[in-house]
Amino acid sequence: MNTIANPQKTIATDMPPEVAYKNNDTNILADNFNNPELSDASKVESINTQAIFDSAPELTAVDDTPELYGGFCPGGSWSGGICQPFNNNRTHWMSNSGRLQNLPIHMAILPGTHNSGFDYEAKQTPSMEVCQDVSPHKQLNAGIRVLDIRVQHYFGYPVGDPRRFMIFHSTNNGRTIKDDIINGVRLFHYGQGWDRRREIVILDFHQFKNFTADAHAELSALLKSNFGDSIISPTYKELSIAQIWALPGFKNVVIAYNSGNRDSSFWPGVNQRWIGTNTPSDSELKAFVERVGNEVKPTGELRSIQAARMVLPFFVPKDISSSIMTWFAAGSATHPIMKYFIINSDFSLRHRLVDNIIYSNQFRARVLGLSDITEATPASIGTFDTQAARHLVLRINDEHWAPTVELPLIVDEQPHRLLVCSDASRECELVLQGSDVPFERVTLIKGDTLAFVCLDGSQRWQLQVQDYQSDAGNPHIPLPANGEKFVRFTAKADSETSVAFLPDSAPDGCVIWVVGQSDVRIRYSNEQCESEYVVTAGTSRAFIYHCSTQCWEVRDLQA
Repeated sequence: MNTIANPQKTIATDMPPEVAYKNNDTNILADNFNNPELSDASKVESINTQAIFDSAPELTAVDDTPELYGGFCPGGSWSGGICQPFNNNRTHWMSNSGRLQNLPIHMAILPGTHNSGFDYEAKQTPSMEVCQDVSPHKQLNAGIRVLDIRVQHYFGYPVGDPRRFMIFHSTNNGRTIKDDIINGVRLFHYGQGWDRRREIVILDFHQFKNFTADAHAELSALLKSNFGDSIISPTYKELSIAQIWALPGFKNVVIAYNSGNRDSSFWPGVNQRWIGTNTPSDSELKAFVERVGNEVKPTGELRSIQAARMVLPFFVPKDISSSIMTWFAAGSATHPIMKYFIINSDFSLRHRLVDNIIYSNQFRARVLGLSDITEATPASIGTFDTQAARHLVLRINDEHWAPTVELPLIVDEQPHRLLVCSDASRECELVLQGSDVPFERVTLIKGDTLAFVCLDGSQRWQLQVQDYQSDAGNPHIPLPANGEKFVRFTAKADSETSVAFLPDSAPDGCVIWVVGQSDVRIRYSNEQCESEYVVTAGTSRAFIYHCSTQCWEVRDLQA
């Protein structure tokens, strides 16, 4: 057991002194965590909130008391289930946290709520079910950014009735997806007060009850029609938050969908790490939390720790605020909270975990060596120093335009992230040399965005693109979604599909990149054109749609 010094007391942790944050796409070394500059919180922020947390007395409450009682809120006021923050930053904390912007969403530390829709403000409040004090909308306003959602389909209500999709735990409490989740998130983003349009909210659809394939399709359509262009595509999961903010419009909703019936706009469900029993002791849950903190998280995965438990004899959720503030202590790059990503708990606002998280993301970004974003133009793209070139947005517009633009060189093995955005009224050619795209260049038109990353040290850009594989049950190749330019379709070696169909029409300039692991015939037919092309095993072809001719242009590519 190692100890970490704190201004008020010593905190015990099993975190090895040489490794505090594990992720297999970063492989951060020990010396980053032992850097005094990173460990000295006073050099980064003006207040060390953990000093107040650690000096407070332990919360005392009997395990079998089901009613509300005050959480771990030293030095502040507790009212209606919310421990008041030191300032009014919680409503828009992501927009206001500089170094957080350098992190991809899945690498950030984010505050979540367990069973987010079961709260004391709902129409019905069964005591053994209630896990939160306030509504999902109020949770977001108080700093929560991940909602844990379990949804039940009621086929007896007519289509369009909000009650067709209701929140459930073992029962339901009257809350619905439409009224309390969708409308709650939209009111949060676009309501009065601070500008919250850049605050990213993850909706974790974790469990589904009484669902069929048609019910999944209906719920997906409901989510897409209401959130529209604000949905963040999984194509951009490796971009930084700052780069997501640079996308057209306001992209601010991640829909994580824990089902194989998942729309291409949605991310895989959050990997909720749960102890597997409802009534562990405090020490058992602590040991589990520490074990999860030492796990290696796969790159791109959304992962949460479920730091919640119930108690007997009434079998009700337990307020463990004092334990939460110890297990997820903050203050420097070596504090326990640095081992986690999404942190879900019951009664999540009775303590100041949100403040700990806001405070700690700066250290994660610095420890990972992620630099601030650099804005580039066609004229400046090749002029940046090594560090600036690792985190770029290349903007092409009428003021900053060139007929041909090249991808920047990658000169070291550190992670690189690049977003290319064209808002120019004139077309330009993006040269793809130095990337994994097997053709020389692509034409960019107004509104096009392309994302590239290099995270494996190969010094080669990888295009971020939606991937689809041949399916005998559905031979139609989908269009690029969410305003993206590319889609990649692979004819699998073991596929029974011998024919695949291109869409009849598409947005101008969109590209379908077909990769042949087996022979496949690609067909398309509309009023203007009718053709068939063969993509043989080991070859690739690109199909580019032109609105002027209403036809697909075909390019042979390298394998």
